Parts: sequence; structure tokens; C-alpha cells
Amino acid sequence: MNNGKISVQQMAILVLLVVIGDSILIAPSLVAHFAKEDAWISGLLGVVLGTLLAGLIYFLSRLHPHATLVQFNRTLLGKWMGGIMSSLFLLYFLLNAAAMTREIGDFITTQIMPETPLRAIHLLLVILLMWALYSGIETIARTAELLFPWFVIFFVVLLICLAPKIEIDRLLPIMGHGFMPILQGSIYVIVFPYAELTVFLMLFPLVTRNKHTNRDFILATALGGIAITAVILICILVLGPYITAHQTYPTYALAKKISIGGFLERVEAFLAIIWIISIFFKTILYAYAFLTGFSQLFHLRNERILLMPSAFLFFGLAYAISPNIIYYDYFLTNYWPLWDFTYALVIPLVLMIVHLFRRKKRAHSV
Repeated sequence: MNNGKISVQQMAILVLLVVIGDSILIAPSLVAHFAKEDAWISGLLGVVLGTLLAGLIYFLSRLHPHATLVQFNRTLLGKWMGGIMSSLFLLYFLLNAAAMTREIGDFITTQIMPETPLRAIHLLLVILLMWALYSGIETIARTAELLFPWFVIFFVVLLICLAPKIEIDRLLPIMGHGFMPILQGSIYVIVFPYAELTVFLMLFPLVTRNKHTNRDFILATALGGIAITAVILICILVLGPYITAHQTYPTYALAKKISIGGFLERVEAFLAIIWIISIFFKTILYAYAFLTGFSQLFHLRNERILLMPSAFLFFGLAYAISPNIIYYDYFLTNYWPLWDFTYALVIPLVLMIVHLFRRKKRAHSV
């Protein structure tokens, strides 16, 4: 699976796809629930704070640039404590991959093919997921590079086609509910796009770095956040804050409103393509991080022997992780942000403090 390197450009594309990921469909509803018509301000604030969080994750990767997160934990914390810390991250990667598989399944079975069993969608997704993992990280990165221009074209066309539906008055009053709702809404822009970039701690050693690696990583995270903010803004301008907040997939409802000359209509399938491309690559990277981390933790020579057991694990967890979409949305809103912040902010800060303390201790001993 580690059959080669990925370029900085490919890394930037993967970062963009991970940042946009599932947020393009679920973020407008979550943010508008708190910030109402100021959701776009929450988006901008989230981009600023989220980019800082992404910088923290990148800084952690630079402490040992040729080591994955699992290898870094073992070097820093020792065999046993490092193994425990790595196991926690493997659980995080596993549950995220299963949760995103469930998100795709819920979206398809509720919006596109309601008569199709959820497990049938999950089975197809897991088969594609295993095929991608078997092909290796270089093939995954090249495929993302190939599909990315189509992703951009569909995204831009979607925004342009919605321009006639815009009503500026829906943004008023600006900050009519104070700053606290804006801050609450920004949490969801920070968490789902940016906190989940921890998966790249398993990928950075494979990147052929150059002098622009740092710049391209931060630029990709910022552009992804701006794209999400643009989607939030267009949802408020077209649907209004109330409908945006009370739709499970407001962006998909937005695409259904496109009608140009009575000819160009029902183009929501293009939005579905955009979303499935971004979230599926995000799912692939989390599954890859889990398999690679597991093999490194237990010193396996070939990760591919884990593909079949992992397929059953992803398939079962995706179905068992939630009894229905209502429960999943409730858990996503109230508890998942704490889960993401723990692995993207709290634990990385602890690891950096331990690293600095040990480096200082070594300097004094010399």
C-alpha cells in the first residue's frame, strides 16, 4: 500500500478534498442552527481559527518529518505508552472511516435511492474502498489529481447557476443576535473540515517535500474553508437561514432550486457527484491511516493482509454506529466536536509539550 511517494501538488489536492469532505453538505445546517443569517461570518471565523489548527498539526509533523504518527508516538513515549497512544488514534481513524461510510449511505438512501437497502450501498462502498487501498497511496493520489478538475468545474457551475436566486436581504440583520451565536457556529467549521486533518500525520512522510510544502498545505486548507464558507453564504442567500438550519442536507436542497430558462433543471446530481468525490477520498485516507498505523504498531510486513478483515470491520461498524439518521445527526452535533478536538488539539499539544520537555532535558544533560 505504501508503493511510492506523493507530490506536494497531490498532497494539496487531498487536503482540499478532506477539508471540503462531508462539510459541503452538513456544515451549512449545523452553522445556521446557531448563527442564523450570520452563518457566513461563522464560516470566515472558522477558516481563520481552523487554519491555525491546521498549522499546529503541520508543526507536529515537522518534529519528526520522516515518521508517521505511530512511529512518532513510539519514539517519544516509548513502547508501551506510545502503543497506547497510537491505539487511541487507530480507533479514531477507524470510527471516522466507518462514520463517513455511513454518511454516504444515509445520503444516497434518503435523497437519491430511497428504496435501496442501506447495507447494499455500504457493501458497494466497502468494495471500492478496499480496491483503492489495494492499489496503494500513489494510485489514490493520482486518481484524486485526475478527478479534481471535474470537482472544481461542477462546484463553480453550481455557484454560478444559483446567482439568479440570490436575495441579499436574507443576510440582514448582521450580527443581530450578538457574537456568541457566531462563535458557536464557527466551532463546526473548525471541527469537521480542519480538526480531521490529523489523518495527514500518517501521510506526511510519503510527501516529496520541497520549499513550498508548508505554504501549499496552509493555502489548501484556507481555500477549502473558503469554499465551505461560500456554500454556507449561498445557502443563506437562496434558502434563507430558517430553511438552511432545518434541512438535513441544505446544499442538496439548494441544487434542486436551479432552473435556467426552463431547460437547465434538476442538476442536483452534479452536487451529489461533488460531495461523493470529496467524502469518499476522505474515507479512503482514514481507512489507509488505520491499516498503515495498525501494521506499523504490530510490525506487520504487508498491510494488504489486513484488507479483508478491515472490509468486514468497516461494513459492520458503518451499519452499527447509529440506529438511524436522526440519532446520527444528534450525536454529530453534540458529541463529535469534542471527539475531534481531543485528537486534533488536546493530544497534539500534549505530545508537543512532552517533546519540548525531553529536548530541554537532553540539552541540560549534555
